[in-house]
Amino acid sequence: MPRLAVLNAPRTTLSAAALALSVLGSSAWAAPAAKPGIPPRAPELPASQADSRKAPEQSRLDGQLFYQLLIAEIQANSGDAGSAYQLYLEAARRHQNGQLYQRAVEIALRARAGDQALSAAKAWRQALPQSRDAAEFTSQILIVLGRPGELASPLRALIQLTPTPQQPQLLASLPRSLARLNDRQAAAQVIEEATQPWRQAPLELAEAWAATGEAWLLARQPAKAMLATQKALALQPELLQANLLASDLIGQHPQAEAWVKQRLERADAPPLLRLAYARRLAASQRYEESAVQLDQLVKVQPEQAGHWVLLAAVRLELRQADAAEAALKQALARTEPDVTPPPAASASAASASSTSSAQAPSADPSLDKDREQAFLLMAQLEDLRGRRTQALNWLDRADPRHEKMAVQSQRARLLAQQGKVADARALLRGLPESEPRDAVTKVQAEVQLLRDLGQSNEAYQVLGEATQRFPDDHELLYDQAMLAEKLKRHADMERLLRRVIEIAPDSPNAYNALGYSLADRGLKLDEARTLVEKAAELKPADPFIVDSLGWVAFRQNRLDDAIKLLREAYAARPDTEIGAHLGEVLWVQGQKDEALRVWRESQGRDRDNDTLKETLQRLGVRL
Repeated sequence: MPRLAVLNAPRTTLSAAALALSVLGSSAWAAPAAKPGIPPRAPELPASQADSRKAPEQSRLDGQLFYQLLIAEIQANSGDAGSAYQLYLEAARRHQNGQLYQRAVEIALRARAGDQALSAAKAWRQALPQSRDAAEFTSQILIVLGRPGELASPLRALIQLTPTPQQPQLLASLPRSLARLNDRQAAAQVIEEATQPWRQAPLELAEAWAATGEAWLLARQPAKAMLATQKALALQPELLQANLLASDLIGQHPQAEAWVKQRLERADAPPLLRLAYARRLAASQRYEESAVQLDQLVKVQPEQAGHWVLLAAVRLELRQADAAEAALKQALARTEPDVTPPPAASASAASASSTSSAQAPSADPSLDKDREQAFLLMAQLEDLRGRRTQALNWLDRADPRHEKMAVQSQRARLLAQQGKVADARALLRGLPESEPRDAVTKVQAEVQLLRDLGQSNEAYQVLGEATQRFPDDHELLYDQAMLAEKLKRHADMERLLRRVIEIAPDSPNAYNALGYSLADRGLKLDEARTLVEKAAELKPADPFIVDSLGWVAFRQNRLDDAIKLLREAYAARPDTEIGAHLGEVLWVQGQKDEALRVWRESQGRDRDNDTLKETLQRLGVRL
């Protein structure tokens, strides 16, 4: 739908003369639509067969209409959009002409008069129900105005009026087109209603089912999303949109991963699906499995630098330094010919050297991004090996001007590790701010730096100052609440989280954090359960929320429910903290061998995890 942002799109103002010429050239004027009871005109013969002596058709653009359009354009150009709109709409209704309806809509849109634009578009649809443009404009305006209740009918008409070969592409684009609607449930319902004829025989298209599945996934309804995905795959197993949707459902529906694995076993498995699956595995901390998929991917598409970058990132997570370096060299060989780091004589000299030799951006922005990520990972690799000066040199290559937040945050961390905490904080605070949100991002980077250094009180103070400056920023308030919990300032934590819920009632993290904290301290367990269940409603199948549900059940002595939920959470994401909880419930139930196995696995991932260490110490367990 190319005119999605139609309310914000600038329009070129037509002069009256230009409009008149446009109208004169329109077949809509020479061949008016047939009226009820009047047979339509016979189609004109091709020019080669036409009578050369036949007099030309006379345009219906008479002097009165031309004068009306002239006045309308003068008014539109002088700022009187309301009068221009009325003149065009009146002319459109009188002549039943799509061009004039469209001009009335455009004038209203340029004046940001959404309701008037919608009225004209609806009148256009009613007068010319076979006009695809009318259906498209009406649909887009309703999306921009946030009125999903009226959207299904024009959207269905738009699909019907789209040429049959183009309908699958339009169907596939619907979830993205409706993504700006705040109510995702309503958006999914609209897509389901609008696509109904294309989800049933005889039309039944896999793309219609896939669009419905994607919409329900965005609406956080994984069961409905999976059902629609299965329908799409049954009709067209190779449909990439449906396969990627199945990958997105991994961790949210038990059947999704089995389908993806089965598809990837085939020789014609799409590389994009393998990439999506590898990313999903990495996001779930299943790094070994992710590396296996990426190893296969780089064999199929070795020219893709981004694949090598992702493989290097996974190898770094596995602490496989040599394998990570080999992958990074492959990535850099595809983004620039020279992969030699700047000399490591001194940080200032390296900075000057890398700045002076900074590469100009390439014609491919994705290539520049891959190169920057490779430099960042090279810096992490050198840091892992304890060579911090070389790490700083790689960061200089990633950001010679010292202005990118992601790069400079890593640089600040390295400076802090060298004992230059004041310099690190000054570096972050001195970064340029191109938009208001940058100030918040800088605070978050400084707070994370202080937390990594164990300076929680100082971080809490920085957040306190920031929330004074940005009192309604729910992300900063949430971060402050998490630090308050760490500092055992539970009253402050509860106050801050309730404020987050008030400001952002659709924030699942706030409900989850408050409910978990109450349960962990054995307080208000009924309210804790209600809070976490609300979080699960907002974000179904999230492993950390499922973990909280299991922990609440454990505190309420619902041990069978607790084991079931915690197993589900740990299977979806074998996180160290989730493993600590699962191990404790298994231990209490007498399944000590399995508890020890889960704890050992978790310790192997993060030996310094506070929750795991506290759990083992409290239970008197030594691994």
